[in-house]
Amino acid sequence: MSRLKGIAGRDTRAGFRTESRDCSACVPQGLLKAARKSGQLNLSGRNLSEVPQCVWRINVDIPEEANQNLSFNASERWWEQTDLTKLIISNNKLQSLTDDLRLLPALTVLDIHDNQLTSLPSAIRELENLQKLNVSHNKLKILPEEITNLRNLKGLYLQHNELTCIPEGFEQLNNLEDLKCILLINKFIQL
Repeated sequence: MSRLKGIAGRDTRAGFRTESRDCSACVPQGLLKAARKSGQLNLSGRNLSEVPQCVWRINVDIPEEANQNLSFNASERWWEQTDLTKLIISNNKLQSLTDDLRLLPALTVLDIHDNQLTSLPSAIRELENLQKLNVSHNKLKILPEEITNLRNLKGLYLQHNELTCIPEGFEQLNNLEDLKCILLINKFIQL
């Protein structure tokens, strides 16, 4: 009986919370909640040096509101969340993206312009639904070969980077309608 005294004041669900507490400092819970409903998340201009783990895991982890409202009659039906399809993390200080990007396979729009990215993760190949990729105004020197796997890509924005070549197989991106990269001032692009 004495062993149970210490447990009485604790939240028994605490061990099941998967969202990190430090995430709320840079991404308000209300913003994540709205993103789960709309499928869109805009984190532009938040001075981020890295993408918080809760963003990558938004469709994987059980949301915080699930711990507060366990009623099936609730108007907030967290279990009916929408997959994230649009992620905007432009105008930040990102230098890299992790392979956790693969946790957002439903993305159709990824806008990461105006950061300090020097490369893209190979996990980008898993974003098979991606239709628009904006990586303009970064410090990219090369594009990963995996970018050629994005067969649904319609818009690719590469201007104002430090690109010197385009990966082999680039011509396989048959759906590409809007390519803004070749107009690089004083840059030689090897095709």
